[in-house]
Amino acid sequence: MPPGQLPSSAHATGGDRGGVVPICWDALRLFLTLSVWLAVASVLMVAVTAMALGVSLEALGWGLYLPAFVVYAVYVRDRRGVSDDDRLNHPVRSRLVTRYDRPLQATELVAVIAYESLLVASLPLHRPDGLGALAVAHLPFVVLAVYLRLKAVPVVDSLAVAGTWSSLIVATVVAVGDVRLSASVGATFLAWTLVVFGGVESRNAADVEGDEQVDHGTLASRLGAARTRLFVVGAKAAGAGLFWIVGGPGIVVLLGCYFAYLAGFRWLTAAASAAGPPPGVPDRWAGDTYR
Repeated sequence: MPPGQLPSSAHATGGDRGGVVPICWDALRLFLTLSVWLAVASVLMVAVTAMALGVSLEALGWGLYLPAFVVYAVYVRDRRGVSDDDRLNHPVRSRLVTRYDRPLQATELVAVIAYESLLVASLPLHRPDGLGALAVAHLPFVVLAVYLRLKAVPVVDSLAVAGTWSSLIVATVVAVGDVRLSASVGATFLAWTLVVFGGVESRNAADVEGDEQVDHGTLASRLGAARTRLFVVGAKAAGAGLFWIVGGPGIVVLLGCYFAYLAGFRWLTAAASAAGPPPGVPDRWAGDTYR
């Protein structure tokens, strides 16, 4: 088989799509392996940020859900572009996105349209901070467009991801909640940057073997898994400390709930990636050498 070419069994055919149960099983694994659950996590991030800065959730309105649509669109678009390291590190996900590429593309488009509509409806575009938030709101698309180039430089891609999501979350609360720029806003941005950066590197730690095979350097591949885990704990602890300073211990408890949510779904994602089909559901990829 030529390098980079998928085997015929990895492509969808009319005959192997039938059956409600297999499709539902695939939909569940897509939800987990595409990290769609991070869209819900972004809502939690907005809520924690708002409460830390003294903004009520009612004041945010639809702005509370604004980042969820772009998180979904960006992650689906990124996962649809199957790379060599994806085939090594995430074979199940790679098969799924290849099989359901067109439906995923359709949902991605719907998410983008909903996101742009909510931006116009939620942001105070008559104010400078609203226009600034509008610019930041499109930063994820810019980073996505240049992400492959960023991945060529170790750590820069992780920092770009962390800075982008942190900027989006904080800018949404500042603009929609009419919060003045202050040291608390800056500390909240730094806290989320540390937390998200730690999360990205914790995922990289699980992909070290595959990344090294395709010569994709990361902080985890340089430090090793054990040291990376220590770094991740330190980064998240520093972020929690900043949240304590800004919003008090109650905000740190909410942040702990956010961490628990992430840990739970990462465990489920790993289980879904390793598990075969449930009883009674045929393995449509049996015998596939695309591992």
